[in-house]
Amino acid sequence: MTLLPIVLLILIAILTLFFILKDFGMVSKKQKYITFISLVILAVIIGFYSYRKSQVDKQIFLLQMAFLRGETILCKDTEVNAKNFNFVSGTLNFIGKKDTPFHNLIFSLNECSQKNTQQNINIIQEQLERE
Repeated sequence: MTLLPIVLLILIAILTLFFILKDFGMVSKKQKYITFISLVILAVIIGFYSYRKSQVDKQIFLLQMAFLRGETILCKDTEVNAKNFNFVSGTLNFIGKKDTPFHNLIFSLNECSQKNTQQNINIIQEQLERE
């Protein structure tokens, strides 16, 4: 994920060089076609990346809302709920409360999933349909 800005920067530099060479008449038709195809491929890659990122963000948001509603979610085979864990919204982590068996146990929201009860599945589908 962190390579995307670097790749975009390199492609922008290459495109700038292409347009500079084009002004001097040093670009053939074959190079123009290759550039066009490269731009289309780049647009598809950016679209796919954006779609995947939005899906991951949506899943994380749904898990966060489920926890805040009081539901139990699973993190590495451990049930996480508001009774035993605090949610830190800045880092998207769950931290075990002081007087519980889960004291100082930390889970990232990325490594969690929702319990697959029929009620939870229906809630998720309703939320996804609204968005």
